[in-house]
Amino acid sequence: MAPVGTDRFVETADGRLLHTMRSGEGDDLVVLEAGLGISGRYWGPVQERIAGAARVVAYERAGYGTSTPCTLHRDLAGLTDDLRSVIESEPHRRLVLVGHSWGGPIVRMLAARLCAAGVPPAGVVLVDQSDEHAADLYVSPMMRWASAAQARLLPPLAQMRMLAPLMRSTLAGLPEPWRAATAVASSTIAAARAAAAELRQVAGGVDQLQNASPDLSEVPVTVLSGGRSTFADRRMRARLVAAHGATARALDARFVIAKYSGHLIPITEPELVAAEAVALLH
Repeated sequence: MAPVGTDRFVETADGRLLHTMRSGEGDDLVVLEAGLGISGRYWGPVQERIAGAARVVAYERAGYGTSTPCTLHRDLAGLTDDLRSVIESEPHRRLVLVGHSWGGPIVRMLAARLCAAGVPPAGVVLVDQSDEHAADLYVSPMMRWASAAQARLLPPLAQMRMLAPLMRSTLAGLPEPWRAATAVASSTIAAARAAAAELRQVAGGVDQLQNASPDLSEVPVTVLSGGRSTFADRRMRARLVAAHGATARALDARFVIAKYSGHLIPITEPELVAAEAVALLH
């Protein structure tokens, strides 16, 4: 099942099963949270690089791959609950949370919960996260309409077997066997429904972050931002880099530009993500 590591299933509080992929050994734990619409299998190259220094776990959110489907409670609170189930299944001494894209807000929410419980993580890495300082890219009427349209289209695309080729194209830089495994796990009808359910919650989640940013004052944070753009996305990319910089300043965080990457830093610069995660353990 998993191209790297050991497969394991974690049960959530409501009885669902989440497929996790575990590599490495030791008391220190790094947990990798995927972006929206994609199986956690694409973390493979990052996971492989971390495994020599710590125990590292990636997982598939509800509906992706072999995780139990669930289209309810796919807001930030519900996704954070699932991530917490994964972490509580892995005893550890120190914890680093790594979140890519929409995974960034999820790990921030969990880190804030852990701080409130008196067990703050050793660090958080936000990898080109969905950022409230660029809220107009997520919550404007046009973007809400586009997200709703995309959510409606995803299940029919999966049913017509057109989603898998789109995923393979998106993952063009991901080496095998991770590319094929991720494309398959991200393009089933259940995965499409999961992605649609999450898409419908993005605007509300960004609003939530704007109104009450998670308190990470006790946690070292690193913010990675993709610095490479194409002609088509140069304005949006500049807007996102500026937003990530603003978040880094607000969190008193380390800010790193991934100069060879756009949004998919875990695929194009896995060594950078791994190095920043391991550094927070020390």
